[in-house]
Amino acid sequence: PAFKAKTYTLEQEFARHCGTAHCVASTSGTSSLLMALHALGLSPGDEVIVPAYTFVATYSAIVFACGIPMLAEVDDSLTLDPADVEKRITPRTRAIMPVHMLGNPCDRDGIMAVARRHGLPVIEDACQANGATYHGRRVGAIGAMGAFSLNFFKTVSSGAGGLLVTDDRELYGRAFAFDGQGHTP
Repeated sequence: PAFKAKTYTLEQEFARHCGTAHCVASTSGTSSLLMALHALGLSPGDEVIVPAYTFVATYSAIVFACGIPMLAEVDDSLTLDPADVEKRITPRTRAIMPVHMLGNPCDRDGIMAVARRHGLPVIEDACQANGATYHGRRVGAIGAMGAFSLNFFKTVSSGAGGLLVTDDRELYGRAFAFDGQGHTP
């Protein structure tokens, strides 16, 4: 059908736009975050560190995936403070989810340094920052996965919808299967 061809074209073009290898379209930014969490294998009781200042969808995706959102402080940019993230890591921490708030990229270098030290994946919530860059790279393209929203109120809108990008073929396959009811790419 034509709509599948258009969706596939959108996914390919958006992956290229972000500088990533893969993209999966979804119904919303929230569902893109949920796909990412399931692709990582989040289990009940696993903790995901998130900024205390964000939209409720960041937290609800974690709760929907049976995880526990662990709130961390924000810095002067109103985004996740890497120093506070480091203090919040516990043996149950499974991922770090910075949010690029109001089009403002977080300190990705600082967040990625903390993530590398602790062996944690980063899921970028770029739902409010489509098109933003950080040191010349698109937001959403540096962590394990990046989620975007195409909601009516977002920078780039289609009325509704979401996108998830990644360079990791295995995570892409899991996200695609979660979104596509078990089908593979």
